[in-house]
Amino acid sequence: MQQDPYRLRVPTDRLSRLAEALEVVDRHAEINHRYRKLIHDSREMLAAEDVRLTQARGMGKKLMVLVRAAGPDFREELEPEQRRSLDAGLAQADELVHGGGTGQDE
Repeated sequence: MQQDPYRLRVPTDRLSRLAEALEVVDRHAEINHRYRKLIHDSREMLAAEDVRLTQARGMGKKLMVLVRAAGPDFREELEPEQRRSLDAGLAQADELVHGGGTGQDE
């Protein structure tokens, strides 16, 4: 039996790939203030010691939305290091949202 995702906690230091990808989007994407609010809200959650698994999954979904909002050429316009950070964060987001895991670095 799986644990209740509302009770399961994820240490925020294990969400570093997600946090770095949010930083890349914040620094390099041309997005409006509503999308920037999503980044701000995620940063506030990441400042805590841990978050509920459902909150971590929500941040993963936000990252996916932000990358789509940044436009189809956003990823290609990044420097290789920024692209790697973005891809790593998106992989962690995908694991959280679709993989059923906690998205934690092993």
